[in-house]
Amino acid sequence: MFNKKEKDMEKQKLDIIKKVMMLDTKAELETVLKNVSDAMGREFDLENQEEQEFKKWKAKKDSEVVDEITF
Repeated sequence: MFNKKEKDMEKQKLDIIKKVMMLDTKAELETVLKNVSDAMGREFDLENQEEQEFKKWKAKKDSEVVDEITF
């Protein structure tokens, strides 16, 4: 199901959740929430950038003339 890297990441996520559950102050929770929101934004921006680069690559590939071999 998961490879080793994915298993390690899932374990790390659970470890983070456990530690967040130990926080007791609103200020610390707000800090964690801000950091998580920022990280999610960076990941979204990266995925969006990769998608745009792929679309440009595909459009360029589609516009290239391909010589067809006839048999």
